[in-house]
Amino acid sequence: MARRDIDAALPVIPPHETTASAIGSVVDLVAGEILLPDFVFHDASGVQVDPVMLGSPTQMQRFVDRVFAAGAYFVGLDYAAFSRLLYTSATSGTPLASAEKTRVRIASSIAKFAPERRALYKNPKSVNGGARIEYIFAPVRLPHVVEVPVYDMEDEAGHTALIRYDRKLRLEPTKLDIDEFVAVMWTKGIRSGIDIAAIRAAIAAGWEECIDVARRIDPTAGSDATVQEKTTALHRDDSPSILPNGKVDLSHFKNHFPQVSTGTRLLQKQPRRLGVPGIDTDGTVLEPDTPRDFELSDLAGQGTRIERTAKGEFLVAARDGFLSIDTRSHQISIAEKIVNRDGVSQRTTGNLLLVGDHYEEYGEVQEHRTVEGRHMNFHADVFGSIVSSGGQVHLFANFAGGTVRNPGGLIRIDGRASRAVFEAREGELQASYAESVTIVAGKVRLGHAIGCDIVAEDVELDDAVGCTIAARRVRIKSAGAGRNAETLITVCVPDFASLDKRRAEATREIDKLKRRIVAKQTILDSRMTSEEIRKYMAADQRIRSGALKLTPSQEAQWHQAAQKLVGPLFEIQTLQNELDTLDASLGERNEQLIALENQRADAGADVLCEVRRIAGDVAVQIIAIEPAVPVLAGVEVSKLRRKLRDTRAVRQRLFRGQSGSFSWTWKPPSAK
Repeated sequence: MARRDIDAALPVIPPHETTASAIGSVVDLVAGEILLPDFVFHDASGVQVDPVMLGSPTQMQRFVDRVFAAGAYFVGLDYAAFSRLLYTSATSGTPLASAEKTRVRIASSIAKFAPERRALYKNPKSVNGGARIEYIFAPVRLPHVVEVPVYDMEDEAGHTALIRYDRKLRLEPTKLDIDEFVAVMWTKGIRSGIDIAAIRAAIAAGWEECIDVARRIDPTAGSDATVQEKTTALHRDDSPSILPNGKVDLSHFKNHFPQVSTGTRLLQKQPRRLGVPGIDTDGTVLEPDTPRDFELSDLAGQGTRIERTAKGEFLVAARDGFLSIDTRSHQISIAEKIVNRDGVSQRTTGNLLLVGDHYEEYGEVQEHRTVEGRHMNFHADVFGSIVSSGGQVHLFANFAGGTVRNPGGLIRIDGRASRAVFEAREGELQASYAESVTIVAGKVRLGHAIGCDIVAEDVELDDAVGCTIAARRVRIKSAGAGRNAETLITVCVPDFASLDKRRAEATREIDKLKRRIVAKQTILDSRMTSEEIRKYMAADQRIRSGALKLTPSQEAQWHQAAQKLVGPLFEIQTLQNELDTLDASLGERNEQLIALENQRADAGADVLCEVRRIAGDVAVQIIAIEPAVPVLAGVEVSKLRRKLRDTRAVRQRLFRGQSGSFSWTWKPPSAK
């Protein structure tokens, strides 16, 4: 017969159905009995704990320790309530009196734990440092003493006589008990996370198996403090822009520099959420990692403020402007000018068409990229194209290979400029070093220029090497040849041919008007010599001034007289109107002639060329241009160098040499 079958055939001895109480009283407390603390009550309904009187879980733990250390255990234990009293405050941070308002029943009674029953339980096995506890369940037998009758041998009649009773020890099947199991585990250091359901199932099964009887309750991680975006303006729209014709422009982004208005909520702080502590199987509280926190004010840059309301803490725009986020400090700023730190490239921004009046760029502008705006500062090297609608374009670093156009403003370059084109026809260019650049401007102020083509109204250079220059006013401290090319200076003097032609035309028109006025005045004077007309005019003047008052009959006579003279009077009025028109035209022509004469007098008054030191091949020549027209205005920038070297337009060669100095001031010819 199999061992399991044998066990099944034997009667199973259950755990003690009636056990001696282990609860004593102050009056008759004996060894092995437990004196209940003031927060524990025992009556017909069971063992109860008053959370208000308990105070702290530590007192509960000391009470449980005393129960199990005294060789007792809780009968009918409510393990869930038992665990809440032991660990609620530690894991939730909530005082026990707040979590449990009334007395908590934890067991039906406290009983003595029989030593022979305690011997049935094995040692558990700790796995992964106590993360889980294994226990091998197997059928158990309880030692039991029985009296066995001993009979004498049969007599002749076949009868036997009872001689005595012998006492023998038998191992009879029994069952483990869940309450006893909890008590044993506590004494072996397993005080939390016991899986009551799994243990009950294993005890009921009655066969050998290894199961996890307890598991560590890991702490639940909290969450770091963070922010919630309150506006879509925090995100740039770097999708390609759509042209008016519906086509996609891959070189421009839709909205790379978002704008916000005053009072816009940008961010809301989401406070950190603390984690929930866990409990190790030995009852040790496992604290979760402390979530990270931050101050929202650390994110507040210029133009923002912190707003605290009942709904939370917000970062708010303090003014209208452009929003920028510093990727290093994570500060959000609102500024009147656009600030970009990522550079201009196809990856970062695409070509820029700026709507603001001020732009600040701290990254490189790559070649083939275009920035259009007004009042722009570039702190890193620029290799692309800049287009400004006025104001100042300030290049703090180097500029190479690109184009800057600022027709009516200032272009300033602190670094080096090379292989570039600068256009500021009505503005000014200032640079410390330029090489192989083309400049078209109103004024040019350069330090060191090598191989440059310069067209301007006014040019000032510290050092010119192999440059081609055309201007009305040229001042150079030092000039010479470079790269086998002389420095060629073309002084643009006024060409009065067109101006003198217009003056002559204005003079002829004035003479013609004067003659017509004289002719008309002669006719008018002849019409006014009639005696009848003179009398009528004199009377009309007295009537209009009120000096002469007419009676009704006189008024009728006056109207009859006027009807007789209507023809001559109409002719006189027509002649007077024509004279007024001719006088107005004569006044306009005289003003035009005066303006032309002033223009001729002013034109070329400050045309000059001065080279203080010549150190190499330098040539100075003259070309004539109209006074009111910018220097070489009709020549394309790409053709300037060829035009400047074209000798066909040269009127006079003023100087050619390799040393010395040169100074020349133009004197206007007399007006014809």
